[in-house]
Amino acid sequence: MRKPFAPVSRLLVLAAVALTAACGSKVESTEASVGDEGSGSSTSGGSNNDSNSGNDGNDSASASMSSSAGSMTGTSMSTTASETDPDTGMGFIGMPDDGSIEAMCDPGMQDCPRGQKCTGYVSTPGGRTVDANHCVDVTGDHVFGEECERVDGNDDCAPGFFCMTDVSGHTGPGICLEYCIPNQPCDNGGMCFPFNDGSLPLCEVTCDPLLQDCVPGQGCFAAFDNFVCAIPGAPEGMGNDGDPCATIQGCQPGLICRTGTNGCAADTGCCTPVCDLTDDQCTDPAEDCIQALDDPPPMLQNVGYCGVPA
Repeated sequence: MRKPFAPVSRLLVLAAVALTAACGSKVESTEASVGDEGSGSSTSGGSNNDSNSGNDGNDSASASMSSSAGSMTGTSMSTTASETDPDTGMGFIGMPDDGSIEAMCDPGMQDCPRGQKCTGYVSTPGGRTVDANHCVDVTGDHVFGEECERVDGNDDCAPGFFCMTDVSGHTGPGICLEYCIPNQPCDNGGMCFPFNDGSLPLCEVTCDPLLQDCVPGQGCFAAFDNFVCAIPGAPEGMGNDGDPCATIQGCQPGLICRTGTNGCAADTGCCTPVCDLTDDQCTDPAEDCIQALDDPPPMLQNVGYCGVPA
């Protein structure tokens, strides 16, 4: 007669005893090495989506930057396991779908190990905007408002800042913007916007698109239910009235990326002029000045865009 199986609890106890006898003190050191490996620099993906904001991509975005709000995941990859490093207090992702090990970090909290910082990168192959975050070595000390240089997956801003170029996932020269925690005040002014579905939370200075009152070299662009100052991100020769657009900075200053404009065939929208609802300045007879934001703050309730009435 076949003997009955041993109770599960007994098997677990025996397994634990066997492991202890075989490994001894090496179990603790193995756990520490996993934590160390998970906290190291990660390889960045190709280029991805900005509204963040910009996420292409500072985003500003969305960032990006895509300007749709969402939960801050810190990474776009699914996980199979997670654990916490007792030395750093940060959590680590187990094995992503692509087989690599990626550190999970929060750019607003800056919870990477000493000597590293949490910054955004493009994890989606072929993407143009920032869509995930990882821990990388600190390579510079530039802070808010200073010029910076972004490379693939990193930049030379100090921890807590992101080098925003014309699109959040692009490399090249940019300006350091402050990372933030949504609904928390910004140290350097402005408001915190969770660009690119929350993966690129950045402090942005608000503005009036009818006045274009940003500093030289920046334009006033729509983000969520507000307008923010950002570096224009339209490709050379593009971003004019009627041109297709996909990010919040994809149009020239004074224009806004919207669907529902006359002659626009792009699913993502086309560039169209902003206008004053109290003084319709739209030149296309098929278009009227339509409210630009769903829930605008009091100082922007007169801002509209030239579009075809519904």
